[in-house]
Amino acid sequence: MANGGAGMTNGGAEKSTSPAGDKLFFIYAVIAAQVIGGVITQLSPLVIGGVITGLALSAQQAGYIAFAEFLVLSVTAILVAPVLHRLPYRAICFYAVCLAITTNVVSVQVTALDTMIIVRCLAGIGEGIIYAISLAAVASHSQNPDKVYGYFQVAWALLSVILFSAGGYLTDMYAHQGIFGLIAVVMIILVFFLRGLPSDKPALVKTRLVAGNEIPTMLGICTLAGIFIFCAAGAAVYTFFEQIGVRSGLTTTQVGFVLTVGSGVGIIGAGLATWLNVRKGRFIPISTFCVWYSATSLVLCLNTDATIYIVAVMSSFISFYFGVPYLFGLAAALDKKGRLAAAAGSVYLLGFAFGPMFAGNLIEWYGYAGLGFASASTTMLSWSILIYIVYRLGTRKPVTV
Repeated sequence: MANGGAGMTNGGAEKSTSPAGDKLFFIYAVIAAQVIGGVITQLSPLVIGGVITGLALSAQQAGYIAFAEFLVLSVTAILVAPVLHRLPYRAICFYAVCLAITTNVVSVQVTALDTMIIVRCLAGIGEGIIYAISLAAVASHSQNPDKVYGYFQVAWALLSVILFSAGGYLTDMYAHQGIFGLIAVVMIILVFFLRGLPSDKPALVKTRLVAGNEIPTMLGICTLAGIFIFCAAGAAVYTFFEQIGVRSGLTTTQVGFVLTVGSGVGIIGAGLATWLNVRKGRFIPISTFCVWYSATSLVLCLNTDATIYIVAVMSSFISFYFGVPYLFGLAAALDKKGRLAAAAGSVYLLGFAFGPMFAGNLIEWYGYAGLGFASASTTMLSWSILIYIVYRLGTRKPVTV
């Protein structure tokens, strides 16, 4: 299929699967792992607001906390990505989730900035392992990774309705204690679904490429760079949604409600990505969500009207949930063993690490207008890289042996 058909099983190379296949219990398990590993990034606007209030911090200091955790999270995922295909996912995931739950419970009691940074870094280790497993398991065991990654976004849209509703209220009432307590409870509930993860080591994919069509290492590096830049640009604005909403005249509880509705509306984008898949290629979907997200970031940062803020948040959720499956699907199409997909999850989180830090500094130096223009321009830079990858991928033909 043109523009990325290699990502599908009917596009050339057959996928290797374990007994888990694409059974419903397997899908529930990888979604649970995805949520446990990524819930801190999803709720980062409320986490930022919670630590600012609870620890009496500036936006810059709060950005450093998010940076430290997301950096450790992403680096951990990067380090484990090359060896995940040799390890049993289920056993490793259970050890990691125990660490993640423990550190979130401890975070509820922390009141000092230095201690909070240390505890959140430890949390990032467990979360990074789990997040990488959720992506690698799909790439190595699923018949259709693009579609399952679309299910991830549908799940995020549905769960976020509950998470933002409860999180907004708890953050407003109990600051960081409320939001970290909620995260710990969510992890405890979802841990029971992890039994559906494959307990065997992923089977090796017996695929070769037609002579002269080997995928260069640089192609993988460019893919990761494009994903990193897009996520850093998006996270820079997203993590300050709560502060932007307050700037527009809303309370934290009201912002939580807006994020709740936005998550529900975001299912439109996730559902569209799951339905469209790659039947029309990847060029049009990737171009659409990059331009769309750039424009939305500008509106959010240049606006101080509550109504416009609400509409822009809805638009942001739809475009982001629509776009993310194509980012991970692109990585899965390049490497059927799941290593690049796990690494893509790592740089996705690395973007969430650097985004808040740069955003905090940009806000201090240039205000929210500077943040908006920086986010929009870097998003379009990522578009140019991703479209180049789509073009190159469309010219390569894997052959099963």
